[in-house]
Amino acid sequence: MFLAIGIALLIIALIPYFIYLLGISFGKKSTEVSFPEVYPPITMIMSAYNEESVVEERVANLMQCHYPRESCEIIFIDDCSSDQTLSRAKACLERSGFEFTLIANTERLGTNRSYNHAMKQARYPIIVTTDADVFFEPDALNYLIGRLMSDPAIAAVTGELSPRKNENNTTKLEGAYRSYYGRMCDWESTIDSTYNFNGALVAFRTDLIRRIDDKRGSDDANTAFEAIRKGYRAVYERRAMVFEDIPSSFTIQYRQKIRRAKRLIEATLANLDLLGMNRPFTRFFYPLRLFMNVCTPALFFVSLLLIGAGLYFAYPLVLLALACIVVIVGIAWRENLFNAFVVNQFYLLVGLLNMGKDTRIWDSTSKKGNP
Repeated sequence: MFLAIGIALLIIALIPYFIYLLGISFGKKSTEVSFPEVYPPITMIMSAYNEESVVEERVANLMQCHYPRESCEIIFIDDCSSDQTLSRAKACLERSGFEFTLIANTERLGTNRSYNHAMKQARYPIIVTTDADVFFEPDALNYLIGRLMSDPAIAAVTGELSPRKNENNTTKLEGAYRSYYGRMCDWESTIDSTYNFNGALVAFRTDLIRRIDDKRGSDDANTAFEAIRKGYRAVYERRAMVFEDIPSSFTIQYRQKIRRAKRLIEATLANLDLLGMNRPFTRFFYPLRLFMNVCTPALFFVSLLLIGAGLYFAYPLVLLALACIVVIVGIAWRENLFNAFVVNQFYLLVGLLNMGKDTRIWDSTSKKGNP
């Protein structure tokens, strides 16, 4: 009885993922876009909190970008850092050749509210939001803005986020998850839109998106939802690559991932009224994502418990063999997609259990925060 119910629940929990697997394997593929013929001026807003050890490397990274420097202004926001982030940012930005503005918050605002505050000072109608502890490939902005300018129906674009290469087990596991995640978002974008944006690199048009919801949810998902709400598209550009350092400590990564999962779920639940819109995103993708983010995690772990109980009472040797296989594969091939999927479901489940907590104010979780 336990075994049958567990298998049934597992199949139900995984249905959305099977649909996405079919979609990315056999569905419509995205078309490549070229760089803009004329590069529009952009305002890049960068948020930071206690990033003194990486801010110089970050500005150096921006200087290596192929996007015309004269077409880019930077607004750097320091969210009440307790270290030398602001002074170091000022020193290296003065040497960078970028036009820039520094904003020092007088109280902790968090990302969403900081962005909204900075947008009031932006000179240009295209905003690029990013973090102080991530790193662009040289052509990332070119691809990002090229996609934004390719279709007047597109109001917002995000790039592909990947872990920087190192030998951390957390990095390998994150890389396996990110590869599949990006293809899912790309398929959604090809058909209509995705709200699964990467906050490390987002571009949007301020004539269409004037404000980011700063009450609930993540800034990246809320930006995408605002575009969709206005009847426009929010899309994913996989060639706009941005990299982040994954904490070597599972404890630090745990805090980071739980916060992200919780805020993604908040944004998902805060926009349920969009289900009444008649477009592919709201009729097909949004219900799938809603099920995946809210229902699948609980169903998945309940199904595993029931399957384990059923095997324990009926086929204990089979249960032992399966457990050994899972452990061996998990140790020998840590970056496999199954491990990444299980860990991601765990983060989503804990994120659900943390609903109601205010996580708009973040702690630094980049490499300098590692013990």
